[in-house]
Amino acid sequence: QWLHRHLLHNVAGGDETRVRSNTKSIYLAAIRGFVKYLVVTTDLIAIDRNAYEDIHSELASQGHTEARESLPESLLPSGDIIHALVQEASRPVALPPGLPGFHAWRLRLASLRDKAIIEVLLSTGMRVGELVRLERRHLLHELPGATIEYGKGGKQREVRFSNRAWGFTQEYLAQRADSAAGQSLATLPVFARHDPGAGRKVKSLTTRGVQTILERLATRARILERFHLTPHSLRHWFATEFLSQTGDLALTQHALGHARPTTTRIYAKTKKEDYERAHQKVFDSG
Repeated sequence: QWLHRHLLHNVAGGDETRVRSNTKSIYLAAIRGFVKYLVVTTDLIAIDRNAYEDIHSELASQGHTEARESLPESLLPSGDIIHALVQEASRPVALPPGLPGFHAWRLRLASLRDKAIIEVLLSTGMRVGELVRLERRHLLHELPGATIEYGKGGKQREVRFSNRAWGFTQEYLAQRADSAAGQSLATLPVFARHDPGAGRKVKSLTTRGVQTILERLATRARILERFHLTPHSLRHWFATEFLSQTGDLALTQHALGHARPTTTRIYAKTKKEDYERAHQKVFDSG
């Protein structure tokens, strides 16, 4: 309705007959592209992903066009890029000589954290907003994995970590020694800041903080010369890899936490056990 009024008064000069469907479709496509840039490409807007998908589908239907059926290659990192990122994150931190003990400890923690974050994003497909909201009480040691809270109304889903991701996360938390912070362990963030401004306090990372970590690793690995890597790129990689290995669209939708499934999902029964078995096959089979 807003777009129709805009076209009627500002483009068509008040003449209803000049508001053509093709013109409307062009404007809707531009709006969809801008919303996608804000939410998917740059994470500038912390909108709930389910809400974004609703907006995207509605805009597509209003414009009488179909939503994109396949992910553009420009948004999907190659296996070589993922390998380079993991290798860079695993590189031992180089400490300047004579660095005071606390500052050396802080840099080592940041390195452990960064390695764990990359592995967690790659093996869970979780959104960066979900990652920074993880608290220690959300960790599921028996899975291993975590409970993610998302959307409105206290919605939850469980995600499984690969063995590598879980091991690095536990190593990081053990080295962090949260008990010394004098705070309740249950509500402490899983991934914390370790910049000078945080000091000895356990403060949550922000989505921008994760973006900065990824940019730093990608720059050192010379990835940015080839590909515009964002945290959401890792979610795209997870989804593509999971679907490719399992061939099960319903399980992939379940793993990603999508609220609006395709028609195929209506006929597919997704069980928690199927998801866990498929995840183990993809990420921990050998």
